[in-house]
Amino acid sequence: MKLKTASLLQLKEIQLKKFKIEENIDGLNRFILDADFTPFEITIKNRIYKGIDFTLKINSKAKKPALKAEINMLAIFEIDENLDKRKQIKILLYNGLSILYGIARGMIFQGCSILPSDYRLLPTVNIAEFVKKKMELTSSQLQKET
Repeated sequence: MKLKTASLLQLKEIQLKKFKIEENIDGLNRFILDADFTPFEITIKNRIYKGIDFTLKINSKAKKPALKAEINMLAIFEIDENLDKRKQIKILLYNGLSILYGIARGMIFQGCSILPSDYRLLPTVNIAEFVKKKMELTSSQLQKET
């Protein structure tokens, strides 16, 4: 069965800003994940695109982990313009972050050289919960500023 390439959300470009991995073959197999994102808009050749600045830190403050890493990437997406703005934002955040986390998982898996596969395969995460918590945090910060 052929797959359709048309989608409501299409990754147009990705730029890696930071990619750092530290491996310790004698370290502990754990995954303490910390992530952040900032959505943005950018105009390219008179067309508005949506984007995400995504950062993922793995075991950044953990003691003696087998893996420490930090990835920061910028991604630009094309979103179906027929959708209302609210739907566009939801698709960008939920689907876009799922795409970016999947890319980060692959980069970590491929980038590690000495660790066994179960030490470098990042767990799946609940993107909906991540987005909800980030929005609640942002909302509470805005309320404090006003």
